[in-house]
Amino acid sequence: MNIFPKIANGNLSEEMNDIIRKSKGIEIQFFDETGPTEYFNFENEVINRKKEFPNLKEITIHPPLNNYNIEFLLLKDKNMVIDIFKRLIDLSKKLNIHICFVFHTYFNLTQFKSTNIEKTMKELLKNLEGTEVTILFENMFMVLADRRKCGALEIVKSIDHPNLRACIDTTHMHCKAAIWKIDFEELIKQDLNKEDCNKYVRQIHFAAQLNNDGYIEKSTHGRVHPNEEAIKKEIKWLREMNMFDNKNIITEVSEEDYISRKDQIKEIRMLEKYM
Repeated sequence: MNIFPKIANGNLSEEMNDIIRKSKGIEIQFFDETGPTEYFNFENEVINRKKEFPNLKEITIHPPLNNYNIEFLLLKDKNMVIDIFKRLIDLSKKLNIHICFVFHTYFNLTQFKSTNIEKTMKELLKNLEGTEVTILFENMFMVLADRRKCGALEIVKSIDHPNLRACIDTTHMHCKAAIWKIDFEELIKQDLNKEDCNKYVRQIHFAAQLNNDGYIEKSTHGRVHPNEEAIKKEIKWLREMNMFDNKNIITEVSEEDYISRKDQIKEIRMLEKYM
């Protein structure tokens, strides 16, 4: 297991800086100041963070939260995706690091195939072959599909390309169980299997859902786990699905203070006990 802190633009506390100095990687969150599905500059922030933390071997780029689904960009202009891939390759080479780029998708596999997005992605991924760039599809809970299976993982498996992998968000899994009123352990069994998770999942977004909600009240989504017992329960199902010891764990914790990041630091300290 590698613990990768999640940060955004701006200053960090000295304790968080110390944690990053000892980490192999980070994830950087970007926002849509330039507008929905618009070009955004990720290069400067990545370059500055690599300069600040030369120890980093991998950086994950998380584009604006609500407006960068892969289907949205392809619907707008396929050339935007081609350009992103080219820029990722150039940045990876310049910094000599592995770079991941996270896309959300609301589609399931049937929709991916029927709209020709799967075919388009197979063509575009050829541009990444032999590079240190990985595209990640993240599981969502607000899906345009039935309640069964994990759409992002199914799509990644179907395309089956080494530069495309899945990011599994623990909070989103819990939200989906709450929305469909399914026992969480049953949801895990119906959506995931060990073999696919081992092969196709590269990283985990790790945080808690509070009050069995996480999709109505923002304050319950992606928060620090309340105690070590809750951490143990999360790790248990991740290990059962081959998604803990051999994956990058991104502590994607929402909180009130994004400078001190005290909640994320608490999450990291609890997780470190299982390294």
